[in-house]
Amino acid sequence: MRDLYLSNCEKNFIQKIISEGHRLDGRIYNESRKLDISYGSEYGSCIVSLGETKILAQVSCEVVQPKQIRPNEGILFINVEISPMAAPQFEANRQTDLTVYLNRLLEKCYKDSKCIDLESLCIVVEEKVWSLRVDIKVLNHDGNLIECASIATLASLAHFKRPDVTRSGDSIIIHTLSEKDPIPTVLYHYPVCVTFAIFNNNILVSDPSFIEESVCTSNSEEGSTGGLLVVGMNQYKELCVLNLSGAAIYNSNVVHKAILNAAEKCKNIVEEVKSKIVTDDNFRQKRVKINFADIITTDHIQTLCKKDLSICLKNFKINDVKQEDDSEMSEDNVTEDSKYDVVATKPNVAEIKSKEAKSSWIEISSESEED
Repeated sequence: MRDLYLSNCEKNFIQKIISEGHRLDGRIYNESRKLDISYGSEYGSCIVSLGETKILAQVSCEVVQPKQIRPNEGILFINVEISPMAAPQFEANRQTDLTVYLNRLLEKCYKDSKCIDLESLCIVVEEKVWSLRVDIKVLNHDGNLIECASIATLASLAHFKRPDVTRSGDSIIIHTLSEKDPIPTVLYHYPVCVTFAIFNNNILVSDPSFIEESVCTSNSEEGSTGGLLVVGMNQYKELCVLNLSGAAIYNSNVVHKAILNAAEKCKNIVEEVKSKIVTDDNFRQKRVKINFADIITTDHIQTLCKKDLSICLKNFKINDVKQEDDSEMSEDNVTEDSKYDVVATKPNVAEIKSKEAKSSWIEISSESEED
């Protein structure tokens, strides 16, 4: 993984606006980005979008031999993969420290908290059990991967249904979906990991973006003024995971404040996941075609990128601009329109393009190629 470095100007600017109560995207401290959960045609397949951070999760199962120390329990395996598609600094087929960090936190949140009934995955004691595998693919990295990955893991596990099994003598028959209805995964509780960024030892920022994460982690390396705080809680406000770094280790008041904020946030996220699952079940009962086509825009080259651009200006009055334009037009008698347009290309990015130059496809026949 190639390191990404921020300049001192960027760091100082981010620290200054956050200390003044502002953020780059206009959110307040406790405000999170928009959460969107979309399910695929198969059970256990979903795409979770947290702002511009997008993660694909897929749950699969197979019959394996159980562990000797747990002969009557199934197996849960979580695998996180980050490719260059997520961000250019990552390398393909290479495990990084971030990948190991995400794997450990998710295993603590979902395996060590005993949220899944592993005994229900047993087929024959000491012989055959179900092994659930959760594959997490990061599609786009724009900060707060752990929260988006935990929501994707929870949504896929709650949505997954395994095939029904019948035992006749020594043989085991695995039925298809057309023969018998699949069996849903039993979850005792729904844990979710929530991330907070710490600035100036006492400012908590919920759902940090990529640049905010980079600034607070660099501050934690230089001193104890910044850091990341991950809180894992379920809908009953029970603490499942707590990961501290930087200023959170030395400041107990910040940790207590983050736990109080995470309790209500985790409850809302779990309610959103449950409502999406109920909506998906209703669509499947009505034989509605379900796939990921609805969340992909066809009118843009980068399909996972927003096309809208919103700019908020302070101390701006449209009447003043109209009066200035009218005075300039009366003096110069200019009636020509501008030759350029401001076009939104990516989120918070715009380009100036000429109206006259328009790109089009050129068809080349076989005769012209021979000539």
